[in-house]
Amino acid sequence: MQRPLVVIDVQRGNITEYNRFIPSGIASIVKAQLFDPIIFTRYVNTADSPARRLLESKFMSEAGEAGMATEIAEVMGNVPPLTQYGVTDLGPNYNAKRFLVTRNIYTAFTPEFEELLATLELDNTGLYVVGADTETGVLKTSVDCFERGIEPIVFSQFCGSHRGLGYHEKALDILKELIGETRVVKDYMPLRQRWERAKKA
Repeated sequence: MQRPLVVIDVQRGNITEYNRFIPSGIASIVKAQLFDPIIFTRYVNTADSPARRLLESKFMSEAGEAGMATEIAEVMGNVPPLTQYGVTDLGPNYNAKRFLVTRNIYTAFTPEFEELLATLELDNTGLYVVGADTETGVLKTSVDCFERGIEPIVFSQFCGSHRGLGYHEKALDILKELIGETRVVKDYMPLRQRWERAKKA
């Protein structure tokens, strides 16, 4: 089975009352053992990041904000310190290879991430994308995926914005325009049921 899941930036600073359902929802689909590999990402606003240099923002620079949400940390296992950048192999679990990509830009498509994808030899399977925030990391990663000729499938029910529903919905509208409406999936259950049947066959 090759069904890669990219879990974008489900970190404490990205989770508020507006999208508090995301960590448990994503943890549940990881535990369902329907995806392999699973690539978690986290954004760390380092001193040399564009956000720090150009926006003078320190958001997501400390562990209180940049640390992983509890439910996601549990399915990741041992979470390395924020100072460990690039790709970390988290080892196998939930019938999947698991990795963490740490970077200081909005997109997950760093050179290290692209090298990881090449190493995994995914055979043009596309990437399933979930996480936060919809209007930053999810949107930028999905569009960059599309522009590299890799099909992104965004499960919108497992995405959200810490800024509120309006930001999330606007980002989904933009994604539908940029990557195609059929690639923004509102209800993932029909796919899950089909995959579960195939696994039992």
